[in-house]
Amino acid sequence: MFEFNFTAEQKRGLIIIFAAMIGLGSFYYFNSRPLAEQSAVSIAEPVPQQSIASQLIINVAGKVQNPGVYQLPQGSRVVDALNAAGNQLKGVDISDINLARVLVDGEQILIGQAKQYGSKAKPKKITADNPLDINRATLAQLDTLPGIGPVTGQRIIDYRAKVGRINSLDELKKISGLGGSKFEEIRVLLRVL
Repeated sequence: MFEFNFTAEQKRGLIIIFAAMIGLGSFYYFNSRPLAEQSAVSIAEPVPQQSIASQLIINVAGKVQNPGVYQLPQGSRVVDALNAAGNQLKGVDISDINLARVLVDGEQILIGQAKQYGSKAKPKKITADNPLDINRATLAQLDTLPGIGPVTGQRIIDYRAKVGRINSLDELKKISGLGGSKFEEIRVLLRVL
């Protein structure tokens, strides 16, 4: 039989080589396992940023069962926010709200006034003496302005949702379709409160 006579230095060298081989083997073993096994072994993984960004924060206010701030999935529509708030109160007209519109993060949905049954009072017409507050205007109200259709009205609402509040009527010039003479024509019918 063979007899190995190793010096102390040779024994240390063999132990180091053996330990390095075990370490490398373990490294390759653990890194080549399927992903499902790896996730079972990991203790805690950070929450991906994608899941946070896939949520919208929406404020539902006005005449609803449970007004408040709601977290909805990306791609939700106005009807989803209304349902989350428990729907409108009895007698509240929501015909001027586009329930199919896709929501924008940070937006406020304001549900209108209760119908006055038996009352023939109509809202005052928008004139220079009775201007429309641009920060509270609904799509239906904006649509009544001369030269403003539902598309431009929606752009105004989207811009208002993006900036939070319109501080001056001149900000409207930044919106596509509201330049020059069209802006001057509706300027007298608007106000900022």
